[in-house]
Amino acid sequence: MCHAVFFFNALKIAYLCFAKCIFFPSVMFLKTKAIILHCIKYSDKANIVHLISEERGRLACIVYGASRKKSGSKMAFLQPMMLVDLEIEMLPDRELHQIKEARPYNIITSIQMNPVKNALALFLAEFLYRTLRDSQTDKMLFRFLQESVQILERSEQGVANFHLVMMLHLTRFLGFFPNTENLGLHFYFDMVNGVFTSTCPLHKHFLRPAESAVLYQLMRINYTNMHMFRFSRSERVAILEHMLAYYRIHLAEIGEIKSLPVLMELFD
Repeated sequence: MCHAVFFFNALKIAYLCFAKCIFFPSVMFLKTKAIILHCIKYSDKANIVHLISEERGRLACIVYGASRKKSGSKMAFLQPMMLVDLEIEMLPDRELHQIKEARPYNIITSIQMNPVKNALALFLAEFLYRTLRDSQTDKMLFRFLQESVQILERSEQGVANFHLVMMLHLTRFLGFFPNTENLGLHFYFDMVNGVFTSTCPLHKHFLRPAESAVLYQLMRINYTNMHMFRFSRSERVAILEHMLAYYRIHLAEIGEIKSLPVLMELFD
């Protein structure tokens, strides 16, 4: 009788362990640095946050208790372009994970308080949200984005060109940085193939020589010297429109960027 009871209990424990593995997969807690891209209200008590993480690339996470006072500080850290340390509860085969803890590892008060920097940050966060669809880990890309946010935070000059520099150099990581090997005077820029050419492309997606010259000038700009380049508002708007057109050729599903009209009104 005792042997039967022992066997029955052992069988029961084995079944419960099996059922737990099948129906309740083991939970993993991920600690990672992240850059917040987009936050939307999911319900009265939860928000969904889209972010780029250092350890897992692009992630979508849910934050519960969004309306509670004790979670208010957590949501304050989950605003666009915030640099945060996160603890995320991750389940296998789930597209939506849960943020358990959030705290800033780099305070960005200047971006929040300066209206120009804030408009740039909101635009770039939405732009990255729509362009960085790949969920794969890319630590070099994360480091570039992190350093870009930090540079915007501490920059005092040249911020009017900041988004143009970031958008241009981001193409290095996405695989379509313009090829300048054949650059010469009065060249066209073929946006489909990403090259400068002496002959007019047969398709309609190209920049004329005068526009190509502005692009080539832009390619000499970096975060260190961006304050030395002067563009009028109309020139800056034209450059931005050409950059977005270039991205849409290579990344077809960008869609409408709602913060763009606000950005277009800056830098008079």
